[in-house]
Amino acid sequence: MTPVGNDDKMIDEYRNVAAIVVALALTQAATGAISIVGPLTLIAQGASTLIIGAIASSYALGFVLGARMAPAEIRQIGHIRAFALFAAGGSLAAAGLYLSTHTAWWMLMQALIGMSVAGLLASGESWIAGAAPAARRGAVLGFYLVTSKLGFMAGPFLAAYVSPGSAAGFLIVSALFTASLIPVSATRRAEPPLPSAEPFGPLRLWKTAPSAVIAAFIAGIVNGAVLQLYALFVADLSPGSAATMAAMFNAAMIGGAVLSQWPAGVISDNVDRRVVIAALASVSGVAAVLLAIFAMHLPLSVVFVLAGIWGAGSLSYYGVAVAHAADRAGQGEATNMMSGILMIWATGSMIGPALAGGVMSAAGSGSLFMFAAIGLFVLALAMLYRRVGTAQVADFDKGEFSPSLATSLAAADLNPMSDGDEDADTETSG
Repeated sequence: MTPVGNDDKMIDEYRNVAAIVVALALTQAATGAISIVGPLTLIAQGASTLIIGAIASSYALGFVLGARMAPAEIRQIGHIRAFALFAAGGSLAAAGLYLSTHTAWWMLMQALIGMSVAGLLASGESWIAGAAPAARRGAVLGFYLVTSKLGFMAGPFLAAYVSPGSAAGFLIVSALFTASLIPVSATRRAEPPLPSAEPFGPLRLWKTAPSAVIAAFIAGIVNGAVLQLYALFVADLSPGSAATMAAMFNAAMIGGAVLSQWPAGVISDNVDRRVVIAALASVSGVAAVLLAIFAMHLPLSVVFVLAGIWGAGSLSYYGVAVAHAADRAGQGEATNMMSGILMIWATGSMIGPALAGGVMSAAGSGSLFMFAAIGLFVLALAMLYRRVGTAQVADFDKGEFSPSLATSLAAADLNPMSDGDEDADTETSG
């Protein structure tokens, strides 16, 4: 019989983890809300899609900087103080967007929001990684994944009925960042030590798992562009109710990803993961082409279905790419490799919105999904080419799939794939 004291300790551990998960869900709700508040405000102000794309890229630049600086900051002041620091920064920057319409000011504020979000995720995810019982880390990661996605889906609905450019939209985003402090401040447990997750260098990553590098980079370009700029596409699709439509469109994309993540991973445990990535990219690419060409002429229900299919493919293959890289990692290297793959993704996410904004400025909002389709089809061809040229990892060397999040370096320590790595034959790298 398990002693009562042990049961209480385990309940306390799960309560501690749940508090941080809720805090990060509120953070994701804030990022989801700003994804429609920002672009729709800029449209109302008359900004071009090129400018909007550049501003979106500044968010990604801030995210990269935040991901690099956050671990050192957490080591100096601890998880709770760091979380409070970054939450306050995000809240102030979100409110600051309302103060000026100047492009340079918006780029600065968006960069600060990106930096704050990266810091919040690094603080929270490293905390979860330290607090989650090792035997239940996969279950905790799955719970966090679903809760995080739900938060990102809910955020746009909270701002859906606010007039573009009004103070209320920015206050909602600011309030969500501030609200994330409540569960963190209320926890009674001590802070865990910060896990170490120094990334591989790009050349080492490329030599070990080039297919994963390609997939992560294109995921950053394509998904970064769509998730930052989809509100512009929806605004032309339904000008009279753009915010509500954007929230529903976002929910369809994220919902598709939630439904497909685990099935795609299970399939990739049994066949070459590069084939699974190619299949996901191809399906998503077809949906993107249909959205680009026919969205204005299709019933809204069909548009949402296509958005769900796009999300099911494009927002799911990053986790398969991380699993592919982990299969080829040597003993004890998976955590560092996963962190390096994340930085490749983040680099792509800086480039994607700016490129897509330029394309949309020249060819209209529908070209966002044509831009995405081209990237996805290039990825599919690259994966098939890599498969022909190099052998897949033997089944006994494969690790079991676990969902991976493109969030922060600390997420690598949370993922069960980083534990107990087996030696990989890098001579068959793909």
